[in-house]
Amino acid sequence: MYLLYADDSGVVSDPNGKVSVLAGFVTTEIQTYWIQKAVDDIMLKHIGRTDLELHASPIRSGKGVWRTFPKSKREDILKDCLLYIKDNYPRQFILFGAVINNKSENVPENLFTQLTSRFDKFLKRKYLKHNESARGLTIFDKTKMENQYQNWSKIYQTMGNCWKEKLNNFAEVPLFLDSTMSRSIQMADLIAFSIFRKFEYDDDTYFSIIQDCFDKEKTQQHGLYVG
Repeated sequence: MYLLYADDSGVVSDPNGKVSVLAGFVTTEIQTYWIQKAVDDIMLKHIGRTDLELHASPIRSGKGVWRTFPKSKREDILKDCLLYIKDNYPRQFILFGAVINNKSENVPENLFTQLTSRFDKFLKRKYLKHNESARGLTIFDKTKMENQYQNWSKIYQTMGNCWKEKLNNFAEVPLFLDSTMSRSIQMADLIAFSIFRKFEYDDDTYFSIIQDCFDKEKTQQHGLYVG
């Protein structure tokens, strides 16, 4: 079973925001334990504790409990987690993301459509080209979009999306987890944040580490959409 952990970054309703992002990574169920362990090890290395949520925005800005930690420690946590992704692509992490201009119509649905379509095509390639049994499940951070995501997913599975493509390889409609309980969701948050910083502020600090970790086949990249 392939699991797509995903989170968003950017706020469509922000009149000053340029883009919104929905992004994350695909892994298998046997890898989630090792991802949790690796993140906990990074937290222990830099701050000596594992009880804090890996949430990119407050870590970078030093908000809340993160005010008590030096900026250098906070930056080391973010960059070491991204380096862990880079070092374990594609065995543990295959990245997917969508970036949509906030002036576009139907931004939330377009983000969802791009992400789920690309994941479904990834699963189809696994089945057709590698003769693998490939079923997928999307897992999002809890969001006010929960009901809408599930409704769209059901429609796409039965009737197709805006391109008349059916999501034939999904095992179920999306599931939702509290990010405080899942290191994998937290890593998806970090990926979405890195992409957002790149396309909202032209800040390549984090994105440059993972830019080569998106789903691709030979020289053709499938995993990242920018529109």
